[in-house]
Amino acid sequence: MYMGKRIIVTGANGFIGSHLITELVATNTPATAIVKTSSNTEILKKNKFYNIIKTDKYLDPSLIRQLSISKPEYFVHCAWDKNNIINSKQTIEAIELAKAINCKGFITIGTFEEYGEIKKNLQEDQLCDPKTDFGNTKYAMYLTSKSICKSLDTRYCHVRLSIPYSMRDNEEFFFTRIIKSISRGEQPEINNFYTSKDYIHASDIARAIIGLVEHQAEGVFNLGSGDSISTKILLNMIYQKFGKDLKIKEAIEENNNLKEFSLNTNKIYSKIVWKPSISIWDGLSLLVHENKFNSKPSMEEFADRIRNLCR
Repeated sequence: MYMGKRIIVTGANGFIGSHLITELVATNTPATAIVKTSSNTEILKKNKFYNIIKTDKYLDPSLIRQLSISKPEYFVHCAWDKNNIINSKQTIEAIELAKAINCKGFITIGTFEEYGEIKKNLQEDQLCDPKTDFGNTKYAMYLTSKSICKSLDTRYCHVRLSIPYSMRDNEEFFFTRIIKSISRGEQPEINNFYTSKDYIHASDIARAIIGLVEHQAEGVFNLGSGDSISTKILLNMIYQKFGKDLKIKEAIEENNNLKEFSLNTNKIYSKIVWKPSISIWDGLSLLVHENKFNSKPSMEEFADRIRNLCR
């Protein structure tokens, strides 16, 4: 796929942003990455992507002039900071920057935690009542962005992710920690044994975002697998891959206390005919293989493996 529409990506060296850049490079889509001045951009350069701008001031006149020359059409705001005040200011400035360089649309990255209620088949029209700080912050960003984009006559799209993961190192992902611990010969601490969750590979997220840009989509879209997968089943699969038996003391919890959630993805399928290509089984199998044999793929090998899974 080649759109010809230049896309601006903030936080391009981050988890979601770097996967989006990888997919843009693979599809020959012109892009510009914006990162903090203190950012390490090796992950982008390893992917042979060099159109990188380092700045902490989105509204710097020189930045506006520089970006205006390439006439970008869409702005994907992936940047995220641990400081919520910075997040709020940065998001507003990003929207203003998008308008200043005449972008047609603006996309933000959200989370299933915005819904608050955890259950199966969560739909976009579900009333949001966030219960976590992360969910509250992302929901506030959505409401603010939606209002400002409307006042500036800019198309606005917000994607709510299930639980994202990748083969790249991501210690925040539960199963990455488990796999690394087992590969070191340790006995990992396992919590939330009786849960069932929805997982989405970061490369599938990237493809969905590109599809939304291509179709100039507006509104809220869920991005997930559409199914909840039992933690117990996934752990069994991981242990089998290592040739080990999963031994866990019986939990006090009753099965009727099983916590599960999944995102309904009918809306995005109807809009851009998108479905995830990488199953959690394939994704975790590759993670196990890399840690079991201590093999770290190059960026080219990483991209090839992902694209082979998507065929």
